Amino acid sequence: MPPSAGFPYKVAIGLALIIAMDTFVQLFWKIAAVTLPEMPSWEAVEMALNQPLFLLVIGLMTCQLFIWLSVLGQADLSFAQPFFSLSRITVCLASAYFLQEFIGPAQVVGIVLVCAGAWCISRAPRNTVRDKSASP
Repeated sequence: MPPSAGFPYKVAIGLALIIAMDTFVQLFWKIAAVTLPEMPSWEAVEMALNQPLFLLVIGLMTCQLFIWLSVLGQADLSFAQPFFSLSRITVCLASAYFLQEFIGPAQVVGIVLVCAGAWCISRAPRNTVRDKSASP
């Protein structure tokens, strides 16, 4: 992507999907983990692999990986990673709404800092230069 290019829409869609998927992964993982009784680790792994929510988490994480690799094929990591960090905000807000978890002042300050950082990064020029002569 040349430094003068506008905000790439394919990257934006990929990042939005990753953020949404990460939010669902974290919520489902928490819900599934709470249902596991305390037991030795190997028994917990075996029990987790028999729960549909854990299998859903594994599937979502796999899809998320492939979308992330696609995004990184089109954008710098230094550009994409701060936007992916926005999922910390969506996870915090979704867990407060769906799981009735408390959002304290430290979390609010963190949300503001993450938003400010992502905004600053989005304003910076991107430096990815594709070599047209290189073959895939």
